[in-house]
Amino acid sequence: MFKTKESDELELFPTIKKVIKELFPEASSADVKKYTKQVSNADEYDPLLVIKPNEAWITAHGRAAYDAVMDQIATYNLTRGRRDENSRCIFHFRDTQELYFVRDTMFANGVIPNAFHSPRPVPGENLIPIGRVYVVHKVGSRKSDYGEDTAFFFVQ
Repeated sequence: MFKTKESDELELFPTIKKVIKELFPEASSADVKKYTKQVSNADEYDPLLVIKPNEAWITAHGRAAYDAVMDQIATYNLTRGRRDENSRCIFHFRDTQELYFVRDTMFANGVIPNAFHSPRPVPGENLIPIGRVYVVHKVGSRKSDYGEDTAFFFVQ
């Protein structure tokens, strides 16, 4: 819930721009504009996967490895094109089933093994998740809803 500028009333669905600024507080105004447009262009209720990078993971594995994982998510199971408009942080899916199918098959097939984190440390497994994950839904023409998926990069 967000407070509106006009009153102290709580807003059920914040604007897309407000959500982008909440998720990317350090983003430049150009990136906020680009990300807002990317969410605005999605069909209503289609899930958008938003990944905020974990700098500790990038330090451990490198920026090139991070970009490679984001590129895999952007293109996995597609015959052409990308689902992220080259943002490497906002990924569009047709529906929730497709979003989790891509995640599950990428994990099962070992496509991005360093991205997943095991909450129970096992020798040789990654101990740092690649980032924080949010699922955003466009609601109406200018509003959105979102929530964090704390288990997206965690495996049992």
